[in-house]
Amino acid sequence: MAKTKKKSPKAAEIDWPACQLMLVVEPGAGARERLTAAFEHCQAVAVLIRPKPEHQLGAGEVKPLVDLAQDQGAAAIIFGDAQLAKTLRADGVHLPAGLDTRARIADARAMLGAEASIGVDAGHSRHEAMEAGEAGAEYVAFGYGAGGPAGRLQRDELIAWWAGIFEVPCVVLDVECADEVRIADKQGADFAALTLPSQASPDEIAVLTGEADAALLQGVLAGE
Repeated sequence: MAKTKKKSPKAAEIDWPACQLMLVVEPGAGARERLTAAFEHCQAVAVLIRPKPEHQLGAGEVKPLVDLAQDQGAAAIIFGDAQLAKTLRADGVHLPAGLDTRARIADARAMLGAEASIGVDAGHSRHEAMEAGEAGAEYVAFGYGAGGPAGRLQRDELIAWWAGIFEVPCVVLDVECADEVRIADKQGADFAALTLPSQASPDEIAVLTGEADAALLQGVLAGE
């Protein structure tokens, strides 16, 4: 497929900058304060609400984050739980890496409707990424998880491959700092999913997101 105008994971398109920020937040103590601080210091178009390892998302802790994201004009995306996304009237669901990609997208689409944003983590599989794109995913995501430097390198190679060929937007997961945001932008990624550390203070979040936002702005000014 030919590369055309980039799309946002929400209905309204935002043109600044070419690569845009998605914030990744874990519910829990201080999560709303961290997300508030992030929005005060960056322009994010989406929020991925992801559970802590070995935990499940609960409606009570997720709803304030959905409301905050939507109040800021950002799409609220729920990790792995289409039913919860429907219950809370979130904007979409992020499907974790796994098999039966087409079937999982179809199930999520049937539950959430045609206007919902359905994103898929393709892991390190080019095949799963192409399956997701062909099945109508709004975005395909690549991360490195616990893969360390080798996993990060593989993720970055996949982003460059996808961005150079396909029309469906791509998201870089496991982004931890402004330097990684800058790399994602240079590789042609559509969205950099910046993780907000669960133990960080609002002041630390302000610094992190401000630096990430500045990195994207510098790319725009440099014509990258």
